[in-house]
Amino acid sequence: MAGVIVSPQALLNQTAPDFTLNAVQPGGTWQPVTLSSYAAAGRWTVLVFYPLDFSPGCTAHVPDYSRHAAEFDAAGADVLCISRDSVYTHRAWTRELRLQVPLLADMNLAVAAQYGVALPEKGYAGRAAFVVAPDGRVRWLHVEEDPTGLTLSAREVLAQLPG
Repeated sequence: MAGVIVSPQALLNQTAPDFTLNAVQPGGTWQPVTLSSYAAAGRWTVLVFYPLDFSPGCTAHVPDYSRHAAEFDAAGADVLCISRDSVYTHRAWTRELRLQVPLLADMNLAVAAQYGVALPEKGYAGRAAFVVAPDGRVRWLHVEEDPTGLTLSAREVLAQLPG
């Protein structure tokens, strides 16, 4: 994969790689979403990479962010959850779990590769969170050593936001 960063840490305090992906919204509709549009609106953005919809770890991980969606919004931040699943799978999962955060379809792992979390040998992205400031720079990040592990809660990420 072209553009793979050896270490996601290389992005810290750098401009976050911009992207446009199809996103399933909480109501089940989908539309293209562009990262830089959040910074242009003066919003913080939390990018949450996860392996796969309907998998046991992700069924705990993504709903944690969904439960705290209103708190992220109150802090001036939007959460974008990204996996390699299609918008069709995302829509089914959103409806089943009543998720309140957008799910973005990175089917070829191109965005995960830009952030250094693609695991092409496994066919999915590793579990990671990136906090992008309104100036477009990555201000904080956490990457799980084991993509099946989950050591970081949404509340801990929320604590990384100013205010």
